[in-house]
Amino acid sequence: MEEIADVEMTPAPPTVNIKEVLTKWNEKLEKGVLSGSHFKEYWRTWVPRIYSPTINESCLNWNFNEDDAQKILFSPLEEFIFHGDPNVVLNQLSTFDKPPSVCGHVFKMGEPTYSCRECGMDNTCVLCVDCFKKSEHRFHKYKMGTSGGGGCCDCGDREAWKKAPFCDIHIIGTQEQTEVSSKLPDDLAERTRIVYDAILWYAYNLLTLEHTADLRLHEPEDDLYNIDTYCTVLYNDEIHTFEQVISTLNRVIKCSQRNAIEYVTNIDREGRAVVKCSTFQHCNDLKTDIEKYTSRHGNKPLKVLVVHAHVVAHQIFGMKLLSWLQVFLGHGEGFRAIFSEVALRPQQSNPCIVKGILLRDSQLWKSARTHWHRLLISGMLLEYENKKALAKVFTKNYGNVMKDFIKDDHDHSFSVSSLSVQLFTVPTLAHHLIAHDDVLFILLNTFISECSRKCNKSGKLEFERNVSSQAFKRAQYMLYDLRYLLSAIPETWTDELRKSFLQGLSVMLNLLTMMQGMDSVTRQVGQHMEYEPEWESAFNLHIKLAYCISLAIKWCGTDKVVLIKAYRAALKKLQENPCYDQNEAGEVRELVDHSVSCLPYDVASKPVSIHLPLSRFIAGLHLHLESFGLHFDGPEFQTPKPTPVQIIEPVLRTQVMIAQVHAGMWRRNGYALLNQLYFYHNVKCRTEMLDRDIQLLQVGASLIESNEFLIHLLNKYNLINWANPNFEAKSLKSPEEDSMRQIISIVEEFLQLLISIVGERHITGISDATTEDRVKKEIIQHLCIKPLPHSELNKAIPDDITHETGLDEVIEELAVFKKPSQGSGKGVYELKEPFFNEYNVFFYHYTREELSKSEETQRKRRKTAGELDCCPPPLLPKLKESFNMIVNLLQCDVMLHIMQTVLERCVNLKARSFSEPQLHKILHLMGYALQEEQSGSYPFLLFAEKAGKWKLPSYLEELISSPRIDSHKDLLRWTLNKYKQVASMSEHSQEVPSTSSMDTTASTLVIPEEDDEKQRKAKLAAQKRAKIMAQMAAMQNQFMKENAKLFEEAQAELVANSANSNLGGSAMDITEKLEEQPICLGPNQTSRMNVEKTYTCILCQETQKLTLDGPVLVLAGFVQEATVLSLNRNEEVSEVFSDNPLFLNSNRGPAPHTSTCGHVMHATCWQKYFDNVMVKEHRRPYRLRHPASFDVDKQEFLCPLCECLSNTILPLIPPLSSMQPSPNKNAIGFANWLSCMMATVSKKVKVCHGSSSCSDSCVNLHCNTCENAANGGANADNETPPDCEAVCNTPKHQVLFSCPYEHVSSELGPHGESFTNLFSSTYPELKTELIEMIHLFIQAPYTRGLNVNPHPSDRRLAPMTWKSLSYTLHTIEILLRDANKPLLGHLSSRHRDCLESLIRITAILGSTWPRNVVISSHALYLLSILIDHHPEDCSILQWDSLGMLVSLTFSLPSLFCKFQPTPVPSGGTLELHTLHLVFIAHIVKLLIITNVENSRNDPLTSMETNELDDQPWMETDANEYSEILNILKLLKKQQKGVTGETVWKHIQNASLPFLRCCVLFYNFLTDVPPMPELTQVGGDTFENMCTYLGLPQTPQDLFKSSTLTPIVEKWCCHYEVTRYLAGDLPVFAKIEPQTINQLVELPSDYSELINTVSSFTCPNSDHEDSRNPTMCLVCGEILCSQSYCCQTELNKTIVGACNYHAYKCGAGIGIFLRVRECEILFLASPLRGCFVSPPYLDDYGETDQGLRRGNPLRLCTERYKKLHTLWLSHSIHEEIARAIESSNNIVGTQWQHL
Repeated sequence: MEEIADVEMTPAPPTVNIKEVLTKWNEKLEKGVLSGSHFKEYWRTWVPRIYSPTINESCLNWNFNEDDAQKILFSPLEEFIFHGDPNVVLNQLSTFDKPPSVCGHVFKMGEPTYSCRECGMDNTCVLCVDCFKKSEHRFHKYKMGTSGGGGCCDCGDREAWKKAPFCDIHIIGTQEQTEVSSKLPDDLAERTRIVYDAILWYAYNLLTLEHTADLRLHEPEDDLYNIDTYCTVLYNDEIHTFEQVISTLNRVIKCSQRNAIEYVTNIDREGRAVVKCSTFQHCNDLKTDIEKYTSRHGNKPLKVLVVHAHVVAHQIFGMKLLSWLQVFLGHGEGFRAIFSEVALRPQQSNPCIVKGILLRDSQLWKSARTHWHRLLISGMLLEYENKKALAKVFTKNYGNVMKDFIKDDHDHSFSVSSLSVQLFTVPTLAHHLIAHDDVLFILLNTFISECSRKCNKSGKLEFERNVSSQAFKRAQYMLYDLRYLLSAIPETWTDELRKSFLQGLSVMLNLLTMMQGMDSVTRQVGQHMEYEPEWESAFNLHIKLAYCISLAIKWCGTDKVVLIKAYRAALKKLQENPCYDQNEAGEVRELVDHSVSCLPYDVASKPVSIHLPLSRFIAGLHLHLESFGLHFDGPEFQTPKPTPVQIIEPVLRTQVMIAQVHAGMWRRNGYALLNQLYFYHNVKCRTEMLDRDIQLLQVGASLIESNEFLIHLLNKYNLINWANPNFEAKSLKSPEEDSMRQIISIVEEFLQLLISIVGERHITGISDATTEDRVKKEIIQHLCIKPLPHSELNKAIPDDITHETGLDEVIEELAVFKKPSQGSGKGVYELKEPFFNEYNVFFYHYTREELSKSEETQRKRRKTAGELDCCPPPLLPKLKESFNMIVNLLQCDVMLHIMQTVLERCVNLKARSFSEPQLHKILHLMGYALQEEQSGSYPFLLFAEKAGKWKLPSYLEELISSPRIDSHKDLLRWTLNKYKQVASMSEHSQEVPSTSSMDTTASTLVIPEEDDEKQRKAKLAAQKRAKIMAQMAAMQNQFMKENAKLFEEAQAELVANSANSNLGGSAMDITEKLEEQPICLGPNQTSRMNVEKTYTCILCQETQKLTLDGPVLVLAGFVQEATVLSLNRNEEVSEVFSDNPLFLNSNRGPAPHTSTCGHVMHATCWQKYFDNVMVKEHRRPYRLRHPASFDVDKQEFLCPLCECLSNTILPLIPPLSSMQPSPNKNAIGFANWLSCMMATVSKKVKVCHGSSSCSDSCVNLHCNTCENAANGGANADNETPPDCEAVCNTPKHQVLFSCPYEHVSSELGPHGESFTNLFSSTYPELKTELIEMIHLFIQAPYTRGLNVNPHPSDRRLAPMTWKSLSYTLHTIEILLRDANKPLLGHLSSRHRDCLESLIRITAILGSTWPRNVVISSHALYLLSILIDHHPEDCSILQWDSLGMLVSLTFSLPSLFCKFQPTPVPSGGTLELHTLHLVFIAHIVKLLIITNVENSRNDPLTSMETNELDDQPWMETDANEYSEILNILKLLKKQQKGVTGETVWKHIQNASLPFLRCCVLFYNFLTDVPPMPELTQVGGDTFENMCTYLGLPQTPQDLFKSSTLTPIVEKWCCHYEVTRYLAGDLPVFAKIEPQTINQLVELPSDYSELINTVSSFTCPNSDHEDSRNPTMCLVCGEILCSQSYCCQTELNKTIVGACNYHAYKCGAGIGIFLRVRECEILFLASPLRGCFVSPPYLDDYGETDQGLRRGNPLRLCTERYKKLHTLWLSHSIHEEIARAIESSNNIVGTQWQHL
């Protein structure tokens, strides 16, 4: 066994072989005996040696030697074909061959495609990226899409494009006039033929035939097969889920989760995977186990085969050969011709390759299929003749291919049947196949054979509820093919085409007959339906078939012979399948002296169906008769046929059923019926449903005598009784309220139907309207409801009539586009003024809501324009000759009788069957009649005269004064007026007056006495309004007076306060003092504001003053770990930065960010609320927990008022100045202070646990445990010494225990006393409740920032709060800078509340610990970093200056008070000097980082450098800026021509962000009101801020202390600084000055983005295209999202690529752009996320989430800016929570998998 394996692994040296082999092949070729078998022999030897999997390998660790493969297997083929060096021969060939004129690029899954809406023949004509960029279609209206895989680029196909079929690349191939023979030289052709033949049959046999079965069954062909190496191969199916297969593999193969996932991804992608390679026995056992596991739950088992390793090798090679061949075919047309010839040539017993592939496709696995499909596309679809040959074979085998597809379970795109879209969409080819290959007949017969399985006894289709309809759904793909075939309507017909088309049509009529009357429903009486019937399948079938029906009708309409035969056939079918009993006697109905025999059928008790495709088909055909001069009763149709009454019968029944449903008579039939009616009216179905029904009734109205027609209608509607004059009298005897309501409703529906029959004429064939007019009508009616965006309009128009751009061409003429306001909202179209006259209130496509909405809008519009307050009927287009009789309906006796009946009952106040809509509709019909008569198009129409005889005008006159119909008074006037015009016109029979003059008379017509009454009422109303206004004004004045007092008091109080603070002094003094510049730090600090505020608790609504001893108030807050401000998010890089928790590092993150929504509660109220939320959430069953927008396990809750996500509370604290008095003025200078500090630091004692310097007197303050005891925290005995020793044996954890003051005082010298006085000994007394709340809050930054569990007294608690404050300050400063708002004065209330509370909490945090060891030790540690600055300390580049400042400010006051709480910093000299020191460090840091070269080219300063030639200048310069220049010398950065001044200017600019943060910080810390300049934009200059902060403003004043120099030198000589200056640590270059982080730049054109991503392959699987490439907008990285291949384990859960990236890059927060879906994804990893609309808009100002519309998209900068602000303000968590809260998806998205 092992020997054999060895032999296998070491192939003989290949070079020799190849030469020999080639000569052997060439010899055989010359003898003419070379055949495929010779190649096979060679492959049989070599393929297994290269491609065979070895024992214990699987597809995950295969590693084939591709170089050997190329050398041994592929090169010989190429050399043999070209008989020499392939490249040389190819170059020679290419001189003969013309460049390709066809693209033929085969699309991969998810690749971008472009279709042109103006030039494409249909929407399947697409271009690839390269052709599109080079074609003129990029300037047209194009659509973007993504390919499902498997199609090819249509560039160069003249039949796919109306114009510009070639792009610039492929047009060259058409320009060369010289006719080059595309035939290859004979020898080359012969060789190529032999190789192709060998390859194709080898691959075909291997991939499709017996080898996939178990090999043991066959006799071994060769000793090679005796090796006992077999593979267990798993195949893909669409039944088992990923999870099921993963768990099976885990169990059976015992592989890791990660590997199982990889196997499954491979199976899903390739269609199969080798999961084990072992002995036959072992493999077979695995197979049985896998089948056993996967066949549970009643599924069929997963397909598993055991295949010999060599067969697997040959199969791998077979696929590689096919890919090689596909590339090879690109070498020229000649090669493709030979390929086509070989592929279509049968071999002995076998059919040809193409047919074989078509028939065996469904036995192959995914990747084998796609290899064959791509080969066929690239080999046979580029040249028309090859394409035709392929199409003929495809058509011949269509039935079998489709049957296989239906049985198969793979997607359509993986089936060979998907080739139909490439073949059937070519117009000439489609016509050829229809005429000569019976493709319609074959296709429809195949489909009908599927349908017949679903038919019931009476031959109608019937779908059951629970039977799987999978097979039937797959069968419906044939209807797409049918649509492709019919989509090009022939311009010229041949006899073959006619014959074959009609033959296909007859099968189609059989199908329509099966559907006629399917899913019929009977009205439920008594009890409700038990279960809803299945109705979706029938509608799905209809939706797919409707296009084909419309197209078939259009085909018939282009040829007289076809039309006659089709119409006859359809009538015959209807005659054979009657919906009525022929022997049943008719019922005679009489009305107004007309009696008619009607078909008896009671809709309310017998079955009725909505599906009547056969009747509707007849309606469609009938519309084309007149254009060929045919007529229903013409000689061509003298065959037995149904009468018009019988033809309209089924449709009429449907209309009656709909009327009864609206009248509430079918309530017990449940939702299924309502859904059916919804779709019947819906835009998706109505073209072949509702519209055809109205057309058929119009046909009926034109063929049946008008009175008779109306009586038929009244009878079906059961209204003959109602039309009886004595109906009212009779109904009084049996007063059933319910039935009366139903009758009224049915009458209204009946009148609506009449209005539709008379008025809906925008259809070719009924009037002369074109398709464009029909679209216009739809648009006008929709824009009369309200202005609409483009996408809504597009939805309102059925697809088949718009043909994509139908809308765009028409819309410009009808409406004006209004751009959206600001960054949000959609642009809308508003209808232009003149088109409002075409508004028809009873438009038949309106739903009830639309009708009432549009009527309200239009009446309002007319009223404001001063016209009559009504919507008169529009003018109608002229009917075609054969439909003229429709107008006669308006003047026949029955109609006049109906009109009279309704009007009479309106006048009669006792009539119970009256309703306003009836009157409205009757007036509408009268309006139609009068306008039609006025138009003069119909000489027989004498409505005015007949109406006079029926006394209609007198009824109208009478009604005007009736109180019943107030709302329609104006319509009555309009109708009367119109009547008078028409009547006078017919009397004088003069010319028709122009319509405009009529309208003006209509609107000025006034009825006097009415209007007097109106005016009187209006006057009264106006007086009343005036009175109320006067009262309001009086109250307002009153309020202002009262307020004025308050206002004065407040002013006086202020003055008094400032007076007290100056301890008396004349009034003169006070005013001077008020004008002084405010200073917030140091001995000159101006007075601090101390305003008492009152708050209202949002939970108990009590108001409460904020004091130290009152109840504690809290704000809802949210703390999150964030990296938004970080410069480097890359893990390796950010490790350079210090992770010391004591201060914010210079990378500014990750750090805890704090925010609040600013809503105040009592601490006790909040506690109660929070506990309730916890209890409620924990009660919820676990499976329902996930979609919640907050996670109680992380202490999250929603703010009770604004539902903002929160996870902590910020206690409110009164102004600090009220707690800690300002210290006495202390003018110790900076230099003296610094030397005292240095002395203090030098005296510090390091004490570590168990160290020698420990004595009894030191109260054991060495380690954490002891500190806890000292701080009154945990009990010291609880922890064992080893625990605490571990904590403190690193320098970071040493307690730097300052010597008591006595030790230091000797060192301090003369300034000792004033130095000690800086440290206050008083501290505020706090309530325990407040301390508890503060301690509750500080756990949040600690736990979130360090990702640890809460701990009551960890030494890092205070520093993490300081860190959070520094980070939050930075964030707010950057937000203000980004929005260009002033520094103070315009803070949003959220930011103000957050900063105020956070700074005050941090300030008194030190006072909440009874003893202060920890904080004072922190202070010493920070001081020693700053002042001692040992090499092992962090360098100056490591800390963020603000972070250092905040930590020092809050820890220094505790320096000398170790046995008592820390005092609150009050902004005295101590704070000023601290700031001064840190500011100097900041300047040094800037000097280290500044590139002196650049500052020299600074535009601000370069002007002045030229003037420095004079000597004196230089000297003053040197004196003034010597400090700066000295530091530059120290850093070896000094350069000639760089003056101190330029550098100082640069430093001033660069230090602005730091100073801005300081101003924010000290403003809230000291409550000193700022100078007005700081509250204005641009007022934050260097000078103003330094003044407010009390800092010196020149380098001399800043650096004047001699004590500084050694410290600065230490900073500059730290090894990190020297490394940085040597160019070693480039990461530090960007840390100052702080810039605003931006999201990545996106291209302005979306298609560029799609194109860049289309080449992105998944990083984890070889060269596989990623299905969902997703771009991180923070760092620009592209990830492979939502797929198993890129999942990673994170905190013990498996998460997708985006989640993992968000965790690494954004500390759990991510903003991603899903490129193929065109949507933004917000992630709060791992369990929450939401999708947001993208920042890309089309020309109509709309986003396109999911790229459904595919319009060209452009980047909208405002929207992107909004996203950026959201991200900068750390609001992503909140957005996600709000999105989840407001979404109503019951099933949550699995965010962790994204």
